[in-house]
Amino acid sequence: MSQEPSFERCLKGSDLLLFSVSAILTIDTLASAASMGITWFTWWGITMVLFFIPYGLMTAEMGAAWPGEGGLLIWVTEGMGARWGSLASWFYWINNAYWIPSVYMIFAATFDTMFLHTKSTWVQAWIAIALTWITVAIGTVKLSVSKWIPNVGAVVKVSIFLALGGLGLASVLSGRPAANDFSLGRFIPEWSDSLAFLPVLLYNTLGFELMSSAGDEMCDPQRDVPRSILISGFVISVVYALGALGILLAVPLKDLSLLTGTWDALAALGKLWGAAGDTVVLLLGLGFLYACVGNIVTWSLGVNRVAAAAAAEGTFPPILGRLHPRFKTPYMAFVIMGLVSTVLLLGNAAFASSASNVFWMIFKLSGLCFLISYLMVFPAFLLLRYRQPDKARPYRLPFGTPGAWGASIICTFFIAGCCLLFFQPAPGAEHGVRDSWILGIETVVTLVVGLWVMPRPKKA
Repeated sequence: MSQEPSFERCLKGSDLLLFSVSAILTIDTLASAASMGITWFTWWGITMVLFFIPYGLMTAEMGAAWPGEGGLLIWVTEGMGARWGSLASWFYWINNAYWIPSVYMIFAATFDTMFLHTKSTWVQAWIAIALTWITVAIGTVKLSVSKWIPNVGAVVKVSIFLALGGLGLASVLSGRPAANDFSLGRFIPEWSDSLAFLPVLLYNTLGFELMSSAGDEMCDPQRDVPRSILISGFVISVVYALGALGILLAVPLKDLSLLTGTWDALAALGKLWGAAGDTVVLLLGLGFLYACVGNIVTWSLGVNRVAAAAAAEGTFPPILGRLHPRFKTPYMAFVIMGLVSTVLLLGNAAFASSASNVFWMIFKLSGLCFLISYLMVFPAFLLLRYRQPDKARPYRLPFGTPGAWGASIICTFFIAGCCLLFFQPAPGAEHGVRDSWILGIETVVTLVVGLWVMPRPKKA
C-alpha cells in the first residue's frame, strides 16, 4: 500500500467560514436568478426553509463526522459504496470544468463592456481562456497561499451584494421609482417564467460540502465545520436577497442581461449619484471581476481535491491523483480541467450565435451535472444513519430519525425536480426544444465517459 501524503493543516475556522461564503455566494449567476423577477423573493423564502437549512444541517453532520480529504467522496462511498462515490465525484468534478467557461465568459463580457467595447464573442473567449490557465497556475501552489483568493473573494462579494442592495434602497428612498413593479401581486410565482430559472436559484444555495474536500488540511474540522456552515448560511441568505433586490430596483426585467446584468445594475445605480457614483461603481465593477475569479478558484481548489482523493482510492484515473512534488496539490487535475474548459470555450465560440448563448448553454450543462452529484449525497446521509449508527458525530441534525428522513427526502426531491427543470426552455429561447435535446445528449455523454474512465474500485 502506498504511503498517504502528508498535508499541511492550514485551514482555520475563519478560513472555512470565508471559503463557504466564497463558494456559495456565486455572483456570476445572480443576474440569471434575478431574471425570475419579483417572484425570486418568494422562491428564495421557500428554498431557504425547505432546502437550504436542512441541506446545511446534513452537511454539518457529515463534515464533522467524516472530515477526511475528499468530502462527498467519503460520505457517498461510506454510505452507498465505492462505485456510487466515484460516480458522484465524477459529476462533481466535471461540472467545474464545464462551469469555468460560463463564469469566465461573464468576466470577459463585463470586462469588454467596461473597457474594450468590442462585443466580439472571440475576444471574450480568448480572455476566458487566459483566465482559465491563470486559475490552473493558482491551484498548483500550496493551499496556505491559494486560500487567500477565496478569502478575499468572500469579502469582495459580500461588499458588492451589500452595495447593490444599499444603492438600490437609497435610490428608492430618495424618491426615484423602482425599475420593476414591487406590488404584492408580483410576489406570486408565474410558473411559466419562473420555472426556467428556478434551478439557478437552487444552484445558488449549494457548496457547504466544498470545504470538506480539504478535510485533511483543516486544523479542527469537528469543531469548525458545523460552526462555519451555520454562520455562513445566515450571512448568505441575507446577502443574496440584498443583491437580487438591488438588481431588480435598478434594471427592468426586459433589459436584464444574463451576462452583464450585475454590472448593468451597478452602472445604472451609480449614474444616479454623479461623479462620486461613477468612481464607486468602477471600483465595484473591478471587485465584480475579481469575484468571478474568486468563484472559480474556490470551487477548483475543492473539486480537484475530490478528484485526487478518488484517484488515490483507485476509482478515478490515476493521473488525476498526481500531486505536485513540492506543494502536494493535485496539479494534474487542474491541468486536465483547464484543457476541458479550453475546448468548450473554443467550440462554443465557433458555433454559438452570441456570447449570451455560450454562457447559457454551458451553464445548463454544468448546473445539471452539479445537481446530479447531490442525488447521491442526500440518500447517503440517511444510509449512514443506519449503517454507522455508532459513528461519533460531533454535530447531529436535530429531530432524530424523522428529521433525518424528512431532510433527506425533501432535499433529494428538490434536486431531482430542478434537474428536470433544466430541460425547460428559457423564456424567449429561439431553439428551446433543440437546446433541450443537446443538453440531454451532453449529459448522457458525460455519464458514459465517466463510467468509461473510472477504473474498477479496489476491493476491501
